[in-house]
Amino acid sequence: MGEILKMVDGKIVEIIISELDLFIIDIIREYRGRADKYISQVELSQRMGFADGYVGKVENFGSNARYNIRKLHLVAKALGLSSYTKLLPEKILSNDLVLLRIQVNRRKNDTVDFDKNGNVIKNYVILEKRVLTEDEVKLHNNRRSRKN
Repeated sequence: MGEILKMVDGKIVEIIISELDLFIIDIIREYRGRADKYISQVELSQRMGFADGYVGKVENFGSNARYNIRKLHLVAKALGLSSYTKLLPEKILSNDLVLLRIQVNRRKNDTVDFDKNGNVIKNYVILEKRVLTEDEVKLHNNRRSRKN
């Protein structure tokens, strides 16, 4: 079971992702868009000390790149946040890994737009969501050991 299961026409994507990873990707994207001066993916990558395309890879559902604890530290500093808690949900999320079938709405993944109520317009729509079973999670967790 791979991280990315299939991509059709570049618009419909099926991925296995943790709900926490998805939350963090969305909240960082929101902070980039709400900054006094818009922060592009490239600018945030540079502020973190990484290659220009790093944040773009994390926000692209066709990539396996994700933020880790160290990178959350660098993001928090780069965005001028006062606490790591601003990057995390208030409560423990219900699920670990989910299989999502999503439709990516924008070809230019870097833009962050807001609706009339000031809410972020996500660059994807979840078409289907399925929580992985315990057995599927075990397979996913051990996928690297099977490759050796």
